[in-house]
Amino acid sequence: MNLPHRYRLIIGYDGTDFHGWQHNEGFRTVQGELTQAAGVIVGGPVEVEGSSRTDAGVHALGHLVRIRLATEVDVYQFQHSLQGVSPRDIEVIDCVEAVSDWHPRFHAIGKRYLYRIWNSPRRPLFGERTCWWVRPELDCEKMQKASEGLIGRHDFAAYRSRSKQERDDTVRTLHQISVLRHGSSVSIQVVGDGFLYRMVRNLVGVLVEVGRGLRDVDDPTRILASTDRQQAGFAAPAPGLFLMEVACRGEPLPQCLEQPMTL
Repeated sequence: MNLPHRYRLIIGYDGTDFHGWQHNEGFRTVQGELTQAAGVIVGGPVEVEGSSRTDAGVHALGHLVRIRLATEVDVYQFQHSLQGVSPRDIEVIDCVEAVSDWHPRFHAIGKRYLYRIWNSPRRPLFGERTCWWVRPELDCEKMQKASEGLIGRHDFAAYRSRSKQERDDTVRTLHQISVLRHGSSVSIQVVGDGFLYRMVRNLVGVLVEVGRGLRDVDDPTRILASTDRQQAGFAAPAPGLFLMEVACRGEPLPQCLEQPMTL
């Protein structure tokens, strides 16, 4: 299929009602909805590829996407038409022409994820679709200290998914981890060169157990060294996770923001 015209998009989405990013026959996915919407606009074949295969229930505010078309389009008109045709839980933030060999996943050099926690006995009235409600008080300073041993290039096999076998190696580089509190809102930001399936959620699950006093401060580093997934316990729920930013070759690495994202 000849699709010579390539466009680079930044999209956001509320992942609550999606069965993840990747096309899955019989299920509602972000990739599937974008492909259908773009096809309606151009009236021809479309190929949609993303920078990350986010899981069911995971959100995004900065997912890089490449769309390949058979015909050339005006980027401004295409962006606004795509926004108009796409469902309300997808936002088309930006659209520009892409160089012919650019790929959002293979050319990515860094990603920033955000995990949102509502830390209060009181229910998060307007935010439970986009956070994890943790009732016991978290010690964020202890969580920050516990994350320090995870920074750098390591084998993160202990923080991979239990059920999914990765086809590539499990060595990744974490550049930054930030744990911030603003009232009852706790934000955990993670910046790395790439992430294994459910790696961020597994990391957050361990850090929250540290914050609750259920694990020692050195447990995350000990678990890392073990390369044993059974040591890491449960994954944090999907609704709190956001893909915030993706950087490609020639662009600066994402940085953890100094202010938490509040509810």
